[in-house]
Amino acid sequence: MRVEERVINGVEALVCGTGYTGEDGVELLLSPADAPAVWDALVLRGARPAGLAARDTLRTEVCYHLYGNDLSTEHGPIEAGLGWCCKEDTGFIGSGAVSAARADPPAELLVPFKLTERGVARAGDPVLGGGHVTSGTFSPSLEIGIGMAYLPRARSAVGSEFEIDVRGKVRRAVVAERPLYRRS
Repeated sequence: MRVEERVINGVEALVCGTGYTGEDGVELLLSPADAPAVWDALVLRGARPAGLAARDTLRTEVCYHLYGNDLSTEHGPIEAGLGWCCKEDTGFIGSGAVSAARADPPAELLVPFKLTERGVARAGDPVLGGGHVTSGTFSPSLEIGIGMAYLPRARSAVGSEFEIDVRGKVRRAVVAERPLYRRS
């Protein structure tokens, strides 16, 4: 969790060890005009490119939220399980809404899940009995379908079973502990 100014291939960059995927690595912040040359230099030195689907799989395995999927204007930090990082006494924009959500707990909570049968749920798939999938993918590490979904509070405990409509086919799932995958 560090950010440092560095020169990479002759280009000034911020090197951020903020780890959005749960894996070791860094993010580089640099001028868009310099990005192609830095990219080419890193690949020539052995970096292996991975696309957004790989990033999405890794972040879902460790239950890292993606704004627009797991967080939105409709689902805030309390129901998403991120209350630990909201300190209302600092007066940030939205602190009143966070305080209100703590005082009157939301009807739905974001939970990680594992499918208990073959299939892959995707964002937007409805949960039978209420709720919806926000992130879903196949986990190569676990060799099963995984994801996160908003479920009614009463059905959000670890071990609770539920069903998801995956493109017209009902698939069984179970609420799991965070993270879904732990490196050995």
